[in-house]
Amino acid sequence: MNVKPDCLELRPTQRLLLELIRRHAPVTRTELARLSNLTGGAITQQCRELLFSGLVIEGERNMGQRGQPSLPLRLNPGGACSLGLAFSPGFINLTLVDLSGRKLFSVSEPHQENHPLETTLKQIKALIEQTLKKRQLQHARILGVGYAVPGFLKTDGRKRHCVAWLASWRDTDLQQAFENNLPWPTWVENNANASAIGELYSGMWNDYHDLTFIDLGYGIGAGIIADGKLLRGGFLNAGEVGMAFPAEKPRPSLKDLLATLEREGFSEAQLPELLATQHSAMEAWFTRCAEQVEQTIMGCLQWLDPQLIILGGAMPKAITQRLVNTVTQRLELRLDPERPKVRLVSSPIGVESASWGAAMIPLYQVINQR
Repeated sequence: MNVKPDCLELRPTQRLLLELIRRHAPVTRTELARLSNLTGGAITQQCRELLFSGLVIEGERNMGQRGQPSLPLRLNPGGACSLGLAFSPGFINLTLVDLSGRKLFSVSEPHQENHPLETTLKQIKALIEQTLKKRQLQHARILGVGYAVPGFLKTDGRKRHCVAWLASWRDTDLQQAFENNLPWPTWVENNANASAIGELYSGMWNDYHDLTFIDLGYGIGAGIIADGKLLRGGFLNAGEVGMAFPAEKPRPSLKDLLATLEREGFSEAQLPELLATQHSAMEAWFTRCAEQVEQTIMGCLQWLDPQLIILGGAMPKAITQRLVNTVTQRLELRLDPERPKVRLVSSPIGVESASWGAAMIPLYQVINQR
């Protein structure tokens, strides 16, 4: 039988310590006391309970020059796991991660577009059951399931205006439907928000509390992390930067790139060759795309002042890295040299960013639960 997160009964202090251990591991109890402003006695008691629960484990002794050797702490990878699902054109993408955020398994399965949601729910249930059985995790502690669904939330805050290939879902409370389908806690975010949480919990950017993920996949969107928390907005739709590019207008996305190349007589399979040869059609698209991304990033800097901006999604890494190099050079010329410099990077996660990020949502929610 799976143990649900609410059985953990985590207190705010324990969630704080889990977050600090996640960010600073391996970390000693003395260091945790300094980082948390808690007393040594409180740290000892809370860490004892986290160890007993299996969420935290001790590492090798850290032999200092004075006093008793300390045992540094880190999250226990085997303490729990979580699942993430994302929906791309024609596919369901599933990722399974452990408590430390390490990917255990990922798979893509064909998915019929615009079928009734009930059909998809059955497919999800079977896919997850098969995955847990294959990984021998039927009795593991499952923190929950995260879903990445492209589209903004409607006025009621429950129904989502999904993309065209999921248009049949637009009048359904997806949170409730997914929640009723499986026995674990459930969270639904759009692709960019899920990817931003994935980047936050990836372990690659632990020095940053304020970051923005810009998704350049089948549309363009942004997920915003402010002071270590997902920024949702008044209508829960913060980061809808695609509004600057109406559907009938060109936009900096993989979908737009493929449509552009198709008009020039090229197929998606020819994209690597066009990239390598710097074909004129490819170069013309890239020039326009770089200008649009630069303007999007300028707006991000003006309104959010992030420390880190990550370009990613389904867009090929060769293109996002080139965009990073091009826009970074332009920003150096455009911004006051006395202004602190934002770091602009290309995500190493790539096409799996939505499902991988969705799998991180339960970790994020359990640790940051209020």
